[in-house]
This record gives sequence, C-alpha cells and structure tokens, in this order.
Amino acid sequence: MRGRPFCRRARRALALATLGAATSLAAAPRLAHAGQATCSNPSLPPGTSTVTELTPGRLTLSWTTSLLPIWASETVEERDGLVRNDTRLLSFDSRLAAEYAVTPWLAFTIAAPYRVIDVELDQAAVAPGAEPPGGSIHVRSERLHGPGDVSVGAHLARELGRVRLHLRLGTSLPLGSTVENPHLLGQLGQDHQHVQLGTGTFIPYLAAELAHDLSPRVSMSGWALAQPSLYENGEGFQAGDRYSGGATATLALARRRWVLGLALEAHGETAETWRGRVYRDEGNAGRLDLLAGATASFRASSAVVFTSDFRYAAQSWARGTQVDYGVVASLGVAVNFDLRRKASWRGADHRALGPAGSAAPLAPVPGKITVIDLWAEWCAPCRELDGELAELARAHPDRLAVRKLDVVDPDSPAWTAYLAPGQYALPHVKVYGTDGRLLFERTAPAAQLIRDIAALLR
Repeated sequence: MRGRPFCRRARRALALATLGAATSLAAAPRLAHAGQATCSNPSLPPGTSTVTELTPGRLTLSWTTSLLPIWASETVEERDGLVRNDTRLLSFDSRLAAEYAVTPWLAFTIAAPYRVIDVELDQAAVAPGAEPPGGSIHVRSERLHGPGDVSVGAHLARELGRVRLHLRLGTSLPLGSTVENPHLLGQLGQDHQHVQLGTGTFIPYLAAELAHDLSPRVSMSGWALAQPSLYENGEGFQAGDRYSGGATATLALARRRWVLGLALEAHGETAETWRGRVYRDEGNAGRLDLLAGATASFRASSAVVFTSDFRYAAQSWARGTQVDYGVVASLGVAVNFDLRRKASWRGADHRALGPAGSAAPLAPVPGKITVIDLWAEWCAPCRELDGELAELARAHPDRLAVRKLDVVDPDSPAWTAYLAPGQYALPHVKVYGTDGRLLFERTAPAAQLIRDIAALLR
C-alpha cells in the first residue's frame, strides 16, 4: 500500500489483538471506516501472555492471528488533479510466542509477529469529465507482508492470598523493516510508503496485572501497560508513547473447560514525530480509544487451549485527521509441554481417594502425619504442590502419608462437601496429626503449604 490510508488502523488493531490476552471468533457489526484516511507506522505491542500460572519446567507455545477489516474513502491531490480513493483493506497479524517457566515466579518470553496487509483500491477523478486517474503516489492495490519487531522479556508472578500478581517487562528488537520520511517524499511528488513493519528502535514495555477470584467460577482482573518510545530511528522517526489499561470479568463453565469474559479497555498514544515534527494532516498525532469486547477460551485438554477475542471501538478521541477503527477479531491456540520429569511417588505412602469428584471419606492414617490434598486437573498450583509433596513423602515414608482427592470442579459432590462450606479454593490441604486430630486446613500457594507441612515434620 502506498501512502495515506490504513496503516494507523492496522497498528491499532495489532495492539488491541495482542494486549487482550487473547483472540476472537466473532464478526463485526460495522467495519472500520474513515473520512480522510491517514497512516502511521506499526510498532510492536508486546501483548499479554496466555499463561496465567507458572509451572516450573513448562514450555508454552502460542499462536494468534488477528483480522482488521478497513473501509476508507478520501480525496487527495494527485499529479492529474483531485482524485477520490475508495480503499478496502484487510490487515492480518500473526504472532508466535514462547514462554518457559523456570520457577513458580519467573518465566522468560519471546514473541515474533508477521504481518500481511492486503489492499484493493478504486480511483475516480473528482472533476466531471476529467480523465481517469493515471496512478497515485499515495496508495495502490497491493499486498505487503513481512516480519515485525521481535519482543523479548520476563514474566514475574506472585500469589498474594487469592490475588495473583503478574509483571511482564522487556523490550522490542528493531528487526522489522522501516521506511524513509513519507511526508517529505509526498511533498516532492514522489512515490512513498507509510506502512512500516517495525520502528527501527528498541521500545521497552512494562505490564502489570492483578487477578482475584470472586468465587470458584467468577474472576476479575485489571491490567496496565506502558510502552515509552525513547529515541528516533535512523530515518528520524520516533513512535509515540503508548499507555493502556483495562478490566476483565470471566466466568468458568463445564468443568472449567470453557471460560467466557467481558472486557473494557482504554488505549492512549502520544504523537509520533519525524525529526521532531508532528504531521497533523497525516500520521498519528495522539489519540485515546475506549473499547469493549468479549473473550472465550476452550481447554481441549490439560495441554491445549483455544482462545478467541473480539474488541469493538466504543469511543475514540483523536487529534488531527486520523481514522477511526471498528473491530479487531482474532483466534489463537496455546500448547503446553512439560519438559521436567513428572514427580515420582515410589517408596512414599501415597494413595488416591475416589472416585474423582465424589465426597469420599477423608480418613487420616493412624500413627502418621496425614496430608489430604484436594486438587483438580486444571489447577496449575496443584501440579506444583504434587511434585513438592512427592519429594517430601519420599523423604519421610514412615512419618508422612498423602491422600489425594480430585475434586473435579465446583459442581462436584467433593467440592460441595469439602471446599464450599469454608469458601475455600485450590490448592487446598487438610493436615492431621499422628493421633488423628486435624492440625490445620488451608488454601494457600504451593510453596507456603509445603513449608507448613515440613515444619510439622521437623
């Protein structure tokens, strides 16, 4: 694509698709549109990870692709006079990301985007009886594609009771292609390109998220993201600073295989510059957008999750002649690979209670400290606790007994009998002494539970 229409919208779409935590199945009630379309350069949004809980030794590979449809119409001055440009654009952004958890609180991430912009242009002379346009220095029918700026970073997680805190920080790497100043080329009457697949600079990012379980099925989360642009690239371009925030409410259904959500987000951006100058007739001159949307994810197995996301621009406040955008729709999939060897219970006093989901009797083992571990397949901290418990039980086979009950989900008799009365969540343990007396019962992060049990053994 040459010149003005669309790039800015493509950039916005890319940001919205990746920042949401995931991707969409829905279709839009209206397409993005513009009166006088303007362009900007797409910079890399780091996005939020699909990983919400860190399991040591787990590698998560995720792939998302987003779609932004744009319809724009504008009248521009060409060599042969005024020309009306009617343009239809489809912007696709695919993003392959990997995250490896080293500990329950630290993971490393890398993400690589690839963009495709498909443009169809219809031109007509504005003056009655004028000759058909002979071409345009600004825009034409074409397909642009290529890799964008890769991002690398770290993911920090912490459990604060029932509140989960996530911090993500890192930077983009200037690997995507860039262009020379399109505004000057346009003023000289030369062909030019506004679309850039990268920024030509390192742009750091910092994201924070707080999530809280209101009930076993309902969760609330809030997040914020900052992407400050620190300097110009070799062509004199400096992207605007970007700041975003939002809130999401989710509902888990069908043994937590389905998670549905509603989201509200705000995205702000300061003006981009070329050699310190802001072009208000073209490019990003600063804006604030309010978006509402819906999310859905489906857990096909413990290792595979499909995600979808839909965002709709409810309100926009933009400086200069910037375009509006309508919707961003995207789809994705995340696959987990556990690279560490599974915990071994060989030599430990260990037994499963059941059947799964039943209110099986929880009887302590006489003469031993007994840990009743209430867990579920979808609970990542439960898997962490399982490994630590196995190690502890192997070290003390004559003093420690572990009994495990799969509570399945909040609708099961097991959950109703043992977790619901105390409004407990997972991971959860009941610990009995050698005399069969209940010593303590609590919901807590795996590391804290292991410390409490180990203290009894000491």
